Amino acid sequence: MAQPVQSPGGTISVHTTERGLPVALRLDPVELKKAPAQLADEIMALCRLSAARAQVERRRELAEKGYSTSVIDPLRLATEDELARAEDEVLGDEEDLPPTWGRSV
Repeated sequence: MAQPVQSPGGTISVHTTERGLPVALRLDPVELKKAPAQLADEIMALCRLSAARAQVERRRELAEKGYSTSVIDPLRLATEDELARAEDEVLGDEEDLPPTWGRSV
């Protein structure tokens, strides 16, 4: 099972199915001070990121097992590019972070 996805500050954590349906949500109490629409947008973005990560992993597994793109593509799994866009949306630009905050690849 994939790891939960966390907001950049670690105050929101979500775990979803491969299709993005949340199965676990953890909120730091500080998040409850935000406007409801803003909090909902952040949670939804994390759900999309979690789903994209799971789908890319599934795509890789299927490719490693020898399935062709003609079999994989109709499953409508996220691509590496879609995952990169989702990570940029949620995690932003890493250049804004101090060098010691870099995430592992």
